[in-house]
Amino acid sequence: MRPSCYLNAVEIGDGNSLLYNGFSMCIDVVPSEIARRLVSSAEKGDFSFLMPAEKEHLAKRGHLTRLTARGEQGEMRKLARALARKEAELNRRSSSGRMLSFILTYGCNLSCSYCFQNDVREASHLSSTMSEAFADDFFRRYLDKLFPDTPKDRLRFILFGGEPLLPRNRGTIERILRYAKEHGIYVSTATNGVMLPKMLDLIGPGEGKIQGVQVTLDGERMFHDQIRVTRSGAPTFEASIEAIRQVVKAGATAFVRIHLHPGRLESVQKLVEYLELERILGHERAEIYFAPVHSFHAKDISHPDFDLFSKLLQHVALRQKKLPIQNFDCLEQIMDVKTIKDWSQPRYCAVSTGVHCAVDSRGDLYECLEEAGDRARRIGTLSGGKIEYFELRDAYKKRHLENRPECLRCSIALFCGGGCISQKRTQGGSLTKQFCLQNIVFVGQTLKACYLQRQAAKAVVGDHQ
Repeated sequence: MRPSCYLNAVEIGDGNSLLYNGFSMCIDVVPSEIARRLVSSAEKGDFSFLMPAEKEHLAKRGHLTRLTARGEQGEMRKLARALARKEAELNRRSSSGRMLSFILTYGCNLSCSYCFQNDVREASHLSSTMSEAFADDFFRRYLDKLFPDTPKDRLRFILFGGEPLLPRNRGTIERILRYAKEHGIYVSTATNGVMLPKMLDLIGPGEGKIQGVQVTLDGERMFHDQIRVTRSGAPTFEASIEAIRQVVKAGATAFVRIHLHPGRLESVQKLVEYLELERILGHERAEIYFAPVHSFHAKDISHPDFDLFSKLLQHVALRQKKLPIQNFDCLEQIMDVKTIKDWSQPRYCAVSTGVHCAVDSRGDLYECLEEAGDRARRIGTLSGGKIEYFELRDAYKKRHLENRPECLRCSIALFCGGGCISQKRTQGGSLTKQFCLQNIVFVGQTLKACYLQRQAAKAVVGDHQ
């Protein structure tokens, strides 16, 4: 008997921890000292600190196993294969949850030093803007071919860029909103917010409006205004905050994306305090979530930074009663999973699932927004009323855990889904290898937030009884 290779633990307070197993998907609350000793490699095989009933329970839950490490990994491969087949079958039968991103332009009014589009933006063929005629032609000849089995009211449109809310895009946006209103389609956008006042009449809660608006912040005012500036170098913090205020006032939902920069978590802390003071954090129409910039890796997190990050994530989660982690929000349902058979294999994002597609002004199709503009990364293109798909589309479909030996050895593979496909490739890897960023940290903290939210909800119910 030994601890499972897929055993993880995260402290939840009051001397307790969550044990969560990446193979059995079982989660249990245990004293932190027991959790520490179970995951400590120095004490594998010595279970004298456990009562017989405790040892039996942990074995039943998969936290302890008699399988060798190789045997356990073999079972994980079988499980990954079964889950991949289940996911493929669900995708074939499901007609819900399809997303289409319109990349209206690659141009932008800001000059952020870390922007992932900086390289492609310089290319001359990316200077064009999606025209009204293109939008009309797309709806008439291509949309039904992209999502042939999806009812229109099950689609979601995303306005993307560059900066989608540039004034020159207004006519095309109005065309898209008109079509969305006719077919009951939800529309959202990702914007820096600077030009939002010129588009405010297009934002609101009803059909035919932009109902969700994502605005990005890089920290408190001083740090944000150092790295997120206009082309002329002017600051943007106040404009971004004002955009958030205007979105919620208009009755739409503001999604506040807070970037995490290595060594800058104190700036994030000041920003969270500011958002709470301004009543943005906790507002019914504002949702805050954290996102790492590309250079943010687990090895970059010092112990003090880890403690601060944990504190901030848990505070925001409890304050807004929603998880502040976008790629791992699926983990909320794990608390209700009774057996592994109830769990659908997660993906880090929609790439390779057929759920999402992006189209730009040239008619090029992409699955990953961070690869948009790099024509070598197209999955297809539109021409003459037909869609031509490329080999990359089929290559993406093979990107599941069964084909990824590095992930099969990872203790959080079924929670994580394998990491960012674009970042792994740009770091010199391949489509089938993982790019973890700080996913182990994020998964643990997300599960902790799920648990603490449920405990808080139970406490409220108890107070009212």
